[in-house]
Amino acid sequence: MTGPLTARQLAGLAAGHGDADTVAVLRGGQLGRRRLLTVAAARACRDEPLVRQSLELLTRAEHAEPATVAAVLAHPPVTGWARAALDGAAGPTYLATLATAAAVRAGLTFTLTLPRPADGVLPLPTVGAATGLRADGAIRLRGATGTLRIDGGADDDGVRVDARAGRLLDAGDGGIGWQPARRTMPFDPAGVLVDDQDPWRDCYHRPSAPRLDDAEAARLDRLAAGAGQWLREHLPAHVDALAGLLRSLVPLRPPPSGNPVSATSRDALGAIALSVPADAQTLALLLVHEVQHTKLGALLDLVPLHSEGGPARYRAPWRLDPRPVGALLQGAYAHLGVAEVWRQRRHEGTAAAFEYAYWREQTIRAVRQLAGATELTEVGRSFVADMARTVHGWRDPLDGPVEAAARDVADAGAVRWGLANLRPDPDGVARLAHAWRHGVPPALDGSPSTVVPAPARPALTVASGPEAAVRHRLLGGGGPHRSSPSDQAYAAGNAEDALAGYRRRLAADSGEVDAWVGLALAAHRTGQPAAARVLTHRPEVVRALSQTLVDADPLALAAWLAQAS
Repeated sequence: MTGPLTARQLAGLAAGHGDADTVAVLRGGQLGRRRLLTVAAARACRDEPLVRQSLELLTRAEHAEPATVAAVLAHPPVTGWARAALDGAAGPTYLATLATAAAVRAGLTFTLTLPRPADGVLPLPTVGAATGLRADGAIRLRGATGTLRIDGGADDDGVRVDARAGRLLDAGDGGIGWQPARRTMPFDPAGVLVDDQDPWRDCYHRPSAPRLDDAEAARLDRLAAGAGQWLREHLPAHVDALAGLLRSLVPLRPPPSGNPVSATSRDALGAIALSVPADAQTLALLLVHEVQHTKLGALLDLVPLHSEGGPARYRAPWRLDPRPVGALLQGAYAHLGVAEVWRQRRHEGTAAAFEYAYWREQTIRAVRQLAGATELTEVGRSFVADMARTVHGWRDPLDGPVEAAARDVADAGAVRWGLANLRPDPDGVARLAHAWRHGVPPALDGSPSTVVPAPARPALTVASGPEAAVRHRLLGGGGPHRSSPSDQAYAAGNAEDALAGYRRRLAADSGEVDAWVGLALAAHRTGQPAAARVLTHRPEVVRALSQTLVDADPLALAAWLAQAS
């Protein structure tokens, strides 16, 4: 079953894009879901007067201007608030602010009284926020023909704002301030909200930034305009999704490294959270990455592509810890977009060409794993097959050193993941050791390794080992870098010397991960592909066996184990 989408529309999404009609189906699904969640959350808040008043106000606004109510309920944090309310962790005040925003934008006349927030700030989603509210008493909101008066009880104590334009009309004399909602317009004439006010916007792996000052907001606006222009010129197929699904940008606090970060959340689909990057092209990359997550999340709310849950047993090439099938699918689909961005930029120089080669290779490896995942539904298998057709179609020729470096880094990640997360069956290792000692061919099929997850973390910041030396030699710079003489020899093309160095290092310390990585890469480079394949895909078995057969050469063990492949 394809649900509300046709087979053609699903295939278009799986290829990495999705046209405007397809995006409209996803957008409609999200709006319908938020409407249902809002009603359910209101019921969970019990029969409080504020709940009844808020629902009545929303109903009046719906009759007057249904598109306005849709725009307010499409505000991404609504999902997070509703889920919290259903769990008993949130009250009805946020519902009242949603109703106020919808009603005043629809031009209704109304009065609503809310409890005063402890921090003195009252955000009205998509409109703005009142500040400087005193800690005692209640807040009275009065709407009339698109204007809103906010006061603390006395008529001369508040502010009056034009809610449709978001501008202050009358500051009053009671110390209440107003911070209008800001919008940037890179894709949609209606604009994208810069959400640095909503109390439910914090649902990401990094804390949200406080409200941007005017200079920071202007800079983000310029970057967004530049990102929109670049995407329209180079990747117009992604513009439909951004125009149809992106509702807000949530500024994040930048990490200590200063590298840009971005995120999406199933509790706020339609929002993209990010630290403001240095340039428009980087922002375009972040937007494409995250709108891929947004599309897939919206699709999964309509069409199941895989069974829920499941063990964390798959290798996502961009992480060191095992992932469940759903996380691998999310990552593969997002990096399909990342690879496509770098494909457009591959002629900019060696660094851009490497990024393209690397992400193309890693996405191919992720999709290959997904193709064998038993948790996929029939529609999910078809979706993954279409993803595979797209990425396998990108066979743009690149310089040999760039292709080789990308393969080295990808293979190194596979070795590190296996050593970190896989534990071979001890009885199976004992049987292999017995076979080695007696000159019997090995048998690997009866002793699968068990996934024992390493701590969760990305696998993109390796600063030592041969792959770091290769990247450093190819690209230069690139942050902290530590290399041994054998790593330097490998990066310089002296694979035989490097191989000898890695063998010596493993003879001294069979647990040294960098040396195992180097052994796998150097074996491939010195014309021993069978041994290299075992070292790359079953490194945990070779390590365990070498620690049992302490006098055996690890490379010879790998070549012997290759007979079982």
